[in-house]
Amino acid sequence: MAEDMIYVAVGKDVKECKSILVWALQNSGGRRICILHVHQPALYIPFMGGKAPASSLTEKIVREHQETERQKMHQIMHEYLLICRQMGAQAHKLITEADCIEKEIVELVSQNGIRKLVMGAAAEKHYRRKMMDLKSSKAKYVREQAPLSCHIQFICKGNLIFTREASADTETGEPNPRRSQSAAVGYSRDRGGTSFLESPIPEGTEEQLASPKSGFFTPEGDFDQWDVLPRSSQDLGYSAISLPSWNEGSESGALSSTSANSRCSSSVDVASSLLPPFPSFISNTLYDQLRQAMADAEKEALKRRKAERDMIEAIRRAELKQRLEIEEALVKEKEEHEKVTNQRDQLMEELLISQEREASLKCQIAELHKERARDKLQKECDSAVNEAEALGRKHGEPSSRQMPQFSEFLLTEIEEATLWFDESLKIGEGGYGNIYKGLLRHTKVAIKILKSHDAQGTKQFQTELGVLSQLRHPNLVELKGSCPEVFALIYEYLPNGSLEDRLNCRENSPPLSWQTRIRIAAEMCSVLVYLHSIKPHSIVHSDLKPSNILLDANFVSKLSDFGICRMLFPDASSSNNVNTTLYNITDPKGTPAYIDPEFLETGVLTVKSDVYHITVPKGTPPYIDPEFLETGVLTVKSDVYSFGIIVLQLLTGRQPFKISNEVKNALDAGSLKGVLDPSAGDWPIALAENLARLALGCCERNGSNRPDLESEVWKVLEPMIQ
Repeated sequence: MAEDMIYVAVGKDVKECKSILVWALQNSGGRRICILHVHQPALYIPFMGGKAPASSLTEKIVREHQETERQKMHQIMHEYLLICRQMGAQAHKLITEADCIEKEIVELVSQNGIRKLVMGAAAEKHYRRKMMDLKSSKAKYVREQAPLSCHIQFICKGNLIFTREASADTETGEPNPRRSQSAAVGYSRDRGGTSFLESPIPEGTEEQLASPKSGFFTPEGDFDQWDVLPRSSQDLGYSAISLPSWNEGSESGALSSTSANSRCSSSVDVASSLLPPFPSFISNTLYDQLRQAMADAEKEALKRRKAERDMIEAIRRAELKQRLEIEEALVKEKEEHEKVTNQRDQLMEELLISQEREASLKCQIAELHKERARDKLQKECDSAVNEAEALGRKHGEPSSRQMPQFSEFLLTEIEEATLWFDESLKIGEGGYGNIYKGLLRHTKVAIKILKSHDAQGTKQFQTELGVLSQLRHPNLVELKGSCPEVFALIYEYLPNGSLEDRLNCRENSPPLSWQTRIRIAAEMCSVLVYLHSIKPHSIVHSDLKPSNILLDANFVSKLSDFGICRMLFPDASSSNNVNTTLYNITDPKGTPAYIDPEFLETGVLTVKSDVYHITVPKGTPPYIDPEFLETGVLTVKSDVYSFGIIVLQLLTGRQPFKISNEVKNALDAGSLKGVLDPSAGDWPIALAENLARLALGCCERNGSNRPDLESEVWKVLEPMIQ
């Protein structure tokens, strides 16, 4: 079968090797085709974003990768077989696996007795119109090492480049003397699809002479094939021989064994060696003319070859120069394009910044107008209320400033308002429970549902309900009502979320301006002064932090979450306002013999002291008074500490941990501007320094060193918002 079959060696690049297979099919002469492919396993395998040696990986990884490669190989062979079917030919395939492709091809030729082989001469990118030799190292190896019984044709870009003839006839298997001589000297070059053998001039050819057909050289500058001498020459006693074709660049052959530089100087000698001894009956002139013509022809051929080489080199240099010029122009054009692109991006960025600043300024102006109008209306309202109360007292009527009436809502109303507690309506979640947005009696509200109905949760519900139902202040969140069935509290809905969300610009919200931040600080100071000055008892919030400060549509701040607040009650029997009674309603606990009988009866735990409350510290760690953490003593100065931390966050936009040390170090170094939040705009540095010193005073570790909110802090903040 091997004798009647053409083996076509192809690689894994179908596009590159398609021309080899097509040429073989077109020139098969009806013989069967066998597609031969040597699969070379990868030495490096993709692993963790790179490539690792196969020897360093586990057997499983290597086996999986090799299986993937084999599947790809079979897909490639399927594409080659499809090409054969498209050209109306049936083909077989022979696939082997080896580390060295060329050695495996030689081994296959030897083991399978392959008589005809077609393979690539070079990559298609190396193809030239006058290409006469092999460029591929694999092709050269096969040409030199394959058994001489195999007829090998080397193809590049659909053109036959080289043919290595077999050294034995394919029909008889007997050695061919002429081919054996050719194999000893070298391999023939091919022109136009016809292969020739180069054979040395046998000994004694000085006695013989070959005559050219019609001229000494073809138009291309090569020797034409020489025919046998006419009969008349044989009659004269000369035996005719056939000289082979001679092409430029031949590595072996009688006429190309010398270098190009020595050919010109020895052309006469070469011609002389080809001529027989001059017969006595032929004139010396004719013989000399023949020798001179052959020498001239040799020189002309060398000149032509040199001219062709010079022309090719000039064309190559011109192409290289042109390519370099084009590449330089492309590089310059690319740099110019990048420069223009960068300028455009920079201008667009500056435009966006300008637009954002313009929008921010407009918002700040609108806020200032709203604040002024609101302050004016508030003053007018307070004045009217005061006048009404004065008139009421004058006529003996009750005060008109009565607390709003709170409603109790049914569970069905709460469920309908929250769409049965739909997760899409959840707007917050805390230690107390979940907070939902809803529409209750045609009013947008925020509904806080108690998560756990244990004693602690019930206590928080009762505390917050009791406090907020009795208090009224513009900067306190308004309690609309409750639902005791599920321990739900219903508040007014504040669309701008918490101060913490706005400082972190969540949901791509615009940053708060420095004017708004100062106003929020003043509003928190105002509401804390109100809580601490309530008579007959003071209220300490004890969980003051940005997440418990909510913002309405006009960014007016409102304090919320009074679940762990404490009340400080004055002692009625005391002769001054310093000694007070601190009480906490709880279940009586302790050893019966030592428990206060009044505490057992009333559940009211009291202590005579200054205004403070001894309890287990609760709250958020960065905002808890360190003195409260150490002693368990809660006073109004604990809220002052938390207020100071919040003011520092308003100034810097940073997290609360160690913020007081950072601001203090910046103040001492005179570099406060470096820690101010730039997103708030250009802070007036003198105002920012006053505010920073005030906040650091509130953060003093010793509570007695902290300023009083009403007499000291408010006097600094009030001028800043006017």
